[in-house]
Amino acid sequence: MSWMQLPKEYQKGTFTILPIEYEHNPTYGKGASKGSKEIIKASEHLEYYDEQFNTEPFLKGIKQLPTLNLNNVKPEEMIEQIATTIEQNQKEITKQNNFIITLGGDHAITLGVIKGLEQIHKTFSIIQLDAHADFRDSWSSPYNHACVAKQLSKNHDIALIGVRSMDSDEAKQLNQHKNVHLIKAYNLTKENIIKTLKKLNKKVYISIDVDVFDPSIITNTGTPEPGGLNWNQLIEILKDIFKHKTVIAADIVEFAPKTNYTAEAYTLAKLAYKLMALKAIKNSL
Repeated sequence: MSWMQLPKEYQKGTFTILPIEYEHNPTYGKGASKGSKEIIKASEHLEYYDEQFNTEPFLKGIKQLPTLNLNNVKPEEMIEQIATTIEQNQKEITKQNNFIITLGGDHAITLGVIKGLEQIHKTFSIIQLDAHADFRDSWSSPYNHACVAKQLSKNHDIALIGVRSMDSDEAKQLNQHKNVHLIKAYNLTKENIIKTLKKLNKKVYISIDVDVFDPSIITNTGTPEPGGLNWNQLIEILKDIFKHKTVIAADIVEFAPKTNYTAEAYTLAKLAYKLMALKAIKNSL
């Protein structure tokens, strides 16, 4: 099973898909380790042509790396294995316009991807689209999915977009970190997005926790939160990011397929392809 079941001549090139099966101490719903497999399976049914952006990203080639099954390893080892995989593919990733999309897996996998990318890029910021602040110091481990933004903020400027759930300790800490820029779901405007982007490095990494979507769009995720983004809102945000920044890589995490999930898997496969489309037309945005 490979991305879009493309002919072999298109299974290498500009874009890279890295599937990761990993889930450790979920806070509510389970099943994120199965997310990448279902997204890739759904990708077979995507149209090659993106009519919104008038491009066919597959023509640039889409390589799929072997799936990393890390369900039975400790968080620290998970981070190291993912970072090593990113580094081993450094030559491919650093080619001009090359772009890697990681499919999770719970949100903790982002820590491994970022550690690997830090060996390739000197400085970059992170944009995390998420319903939750993920700013806890520890949740069974400091490398739990509920602590991702806190860990990332130690070495990077980070924008948290779409947040609508946190505890009081997280709220206090967020106010104390000048390198963390928060846009709550109910304060989401184009003006606030552009204002926040100006505070970030030219290079950015995009992490998409699927619970940033409203549960009416994605219900199969660990902790769905009401009041989330719709499809067009998210695409508009991504358009602004790609227009004003150089996006070095991205991930889609926390899809936990359990019941009636085929439409959601397809939606997320299309989201990954939209990321490729935006990268492909970057200069014309």
